[in-house]
Formats: sequence, C-alpha cells, structure tokens
Amino acid sequence: MPEKIFKKLNLYILPQWKACFFAALIAGFIAHFYKITNWLPNWDSLVFRYDAQKMLSLGRWFLPVVCSVSSFYDLPFLNGLIAIIFHGLGGVFICKLLNIKKNTTAILTGFLVVTFPTVTSVMMYNYVADGYSIAFFLSVLSAYFLTAKKPRYILGAVLLTLAIGIYQAYMTVTVMLILLKLIDDSLFQGEPAGRILKKTLLIFCSGLGGVALYGVILKILLACFSSSLLEYQGLSSVGSVSNIDIMSSLYLIKHTFLDCFFDFSNGFNVYAFMNIFIFVFTLFHYVKYIIANRLSKKPKELAVIFIMALLLVFGAGALAFVNPYVDYHNLMLMGYSVFYLFFLILYERGKEKNKKHEIIKCWAILLSAVILVSNFTVIANVSYHKAQLAYEKSYGALVRIADRIENTPGTEGCDRLLVLGALENSESYSVNLTPDITGITDGYILRADDETVGQSVLCSALNDYCDKNYDFLYGEEKKALASTDLVRTMPEWPLDGCIAAYENVIIIKLGDE
Repeated sequence: MPEKIFKKLNLYILPQWKACFFAALIAGFIAHFYKITNWLPNWDSLVFRYDAQKMLSLGRWFLPVVCSVSSFYDLPFLNGLIAIIFHGLGGVFICKLLNIKKNTTAILTGFLVVTFPTVTSVMMYNYVADGYSIAFFLSVLSAYFLTAKKPRYILGAVLLTLAIGIYQAYMTVTVMLILLKLIDDSLFQGEPAGRILKKTLLIFCSGLGGVALYGVILKILLACFSSSLLEYQGLSSVGSVSNIDIMSSLYLIKHTFLDCFFDFSNGFNVYAFMNIFIFVFTLFHYVKYIIANRLSKKPKELAVIFIMALLLVFGAGALAFVNPYVDYHNLMLMGYSVFYLFFLILYERGKEKNKKHEIIKCWAILLSAVILVSNFTVIANVSYHKAQLAYEKSYGALVRIADRIENTPGTEGCDRLLVLGALENSESYSVNLTPDITGITDGYILRADDETVGQSVLCSALNDYCDKNYDFLYGEEKKALASTDLVRTMPEWPLDGCIAAYENVIIIKLGDE
C-alpha cells in the first residue's frame, strides 16, 4: 500500500536532509515571494509568455522536455515554486554528497542554494525557471553519483549530459562540487593521494564522456531538424580550434571571479565585505588545519589539495575555455555558490582542540552565514522592486506607442511591424546591485529587436497587451526598407512623424539602428 511505502521511505530520509529541504522552502519563499506572487516580466518574458522553448539552435535540446511538465506558459507562482523545490532537493543531495551530519550545516546549505543571486536571475527568466532549477538538480545528482563511495560513472555522465542539455552553464556546478568533494576527502577524511588521483581520472573520463554525449546528441538533432547553432554567445564557433585563446580565457576567469565576489566599484557594500571576511576566514581555518595535522609531512596529499584548490577558480569559470568571449553574466554563475560551501562545512569539519575556540568558530560561521543569506534576500527583493518599476514604466510607454499607431493615418490595414532602434535606456540587461543581477534593468524592458534569436519585444508586447496581431519585419526586408528616404528622414520617438505606414508595414523609429 502507498502508506507503507511512504512510511518506509521516511525511515531512509535523515533529519538533516529534511532540515535542509524545509529550510530551502522557507528561505525561498522569503527571498522570492515578491516575484512568485506578482507578474514582473523582463524583455524575454514579453516574448516568451507562452513558448514551447524549442531552443535546439542554442544547444538546449532537453529544455523543452523539462519545461513541458509545468506547461509552456510563464506562470510566476507555479514555475517559481518548482524552482524553489528543485533547488531545495539539490541542497539535500549536496548534504548527502558531503555527508553532512549536523542540522545547522544542513539548514545553512538549504538557505544558500535557494537565495544565491543566480537564483534571483533565474526567477527573472521565469518561463524557464522550472527547467533551469531541474538542470541545477541534475548537475548536483551527477556530482553525487560520480563521487559516491560506489561511483556510478555512466549514470553520472548521463545526468551531466541532461543538465547541459537544459542549460550549458550548469556544468560548472558539477565541476565545482566534484572538486569540493575531492578536497574534503583528501583533507578531512584522510584519503591518500593515490586514491584521490585515481578517482579524479575516472571522474574526468566520465565527465568528458557526458560532454561528448551531449555534443553527439546535439549534432544528431541538428541534422534531423535541418537546423544549426545560432551566433549567440559564440555558440556556432564552440569546439573550433581557432576559437582557443588561453590568455583571453584566463583574463575572463579572473575578472568574473573578482566581479562576482569583490566588487567595490559602487562603494562599500555588505555583499563584498562579507565575501572578504568569509574567504579569509575559510582560508585561515583550512591552512590552520593543514598545519595542526602536520600534512606538510605528506607532500603528495598536500600537493593534491593545493592543485584541487587552485583548480576551483578555473572550474567555476570553465565555460571561458570553451569560448573565451562568452558574456559571463550572473545567470551562468551558479557554480560560484560552491565557494560558500567550503565555509559552511567548517561548522562540522576541522574540530578545534580548544573547546572555546570551537564554540567561537561555530558561532562565527552561523552568524556570518545568516548575515550573508539575509543580504542575498535583500538583493532579491530590491531586484524585484526594480523589475516592477521597469515593467510599469515600460507599460506606460507601450500604451503611448499603441495610441500613436492608432492615430497615424494608413495604419488600419497594416499587419507587419518594422521597429528601428530602441528606447533610450533600454539596452542594459543587468542591474548593478553588487553583484549584477541579470534579467533586470533600471530602464525600459522594451528592448531592440534581436534578429539572432528571432524576437521583437515591442511587437510581442503590442500583440499581448494591446490586442494587436502584428508580424515583425526583419532581415533583408528590414534592411531594404530602412534604406529608403522615407525611413531615413523620419524623426525619432517621441517626435511627430516617428511612426508611419508604408504599404502594409507600420514603421516605428525609436532610435538609431
């Protein structure tokens, strides 16, 4: 009977796993309640309010499969709830992967994985928030099975393939968790260097197999659907030998790491200050443990730990080696959350011989983590507040544009739309709150047409919000019409004459192309 099965399953669920999951639910609701109970779209939401997420041309061939579970609508509450749940489940398997014993550590882990700024960015792309959260969960599962006591290398590789097939950036979560686990096993569990190196080799081969499987599936699907990769974030040139630029990759990794954690460009801020404290605190206690346990007399083990630690920065920025010119924005930085796990697990690792010192250490970790997560929560809510203002401002502009169209002679029978340029202050796709939160702007969300991915934000918004039925004009037709004297002499928005009708096309000149 189902009741007996549930009762038996409950016996295998450890208290710290429950603590982690329910902590993630509570923290997730506090941090993201503003977003999941309001319609706060960004520019992509206006285009993908309902979309089947056929992102094969972006390499995300598994995305439509996982997004279909909650429908293809941008549903703030349902998608947001799914995102919180799967991040919580990911936190549970992180606890399992690291063999976390204490409820406090588990609770802090749950807090971290659901409030980290990348999750706020994911929530702003709510139409894929469910899919991306599943990608996070699969990437954690992959790391777990690849590093388990009895590793399941094939299963781990397949899970990595699926995670990358949803969104390629989640590969870094798997890489970072594997490095964390190997360092933890070597330093605190006393595993010899030879065993760690053997594990590393087997895991590397499995991970490489997972990435290769992703590439094979992608090529087969592209061939089957007669499609090709778009020129988006350098996707079409990935894998090309000419695209390898080690110095550019290293430059990108360095600046992404520093900007992610230590950005004081806008003055003093709690986020960067707490990061300095946490990194210094963590490094101090790890070095202290190495000295106290005389690991310097074990040069092989010490060398392995040092190399793994050095690889962390490169693991978090692994995509820079795939494409050194990628725009490494906050939506792609979930792997960086693993740096905080080194700090959190000190709550139950590296016991101090002096009891008072142990008490001080644990209280410092607890209070610092609470302050950090509270700051993440503030960042999330400020982000959503800014998103609401940007939406309302853009909605006002949209109504004005629709009104001007209706009052322009000759537009009655037009069914196509040509948009030239964009509203001033509509280019930014991140708001600088330290860190930058991708998916939010202080300006307008009515952005310029993006022909690379075939979308017109203004056209979609007019159709949905103003009951229009326009097709947007782009490509060679757009170039031909834009070069005519009529368009060249048109003034820019909001001057009289910035909207005109030509045959069956409505021309809107918002700015320079």
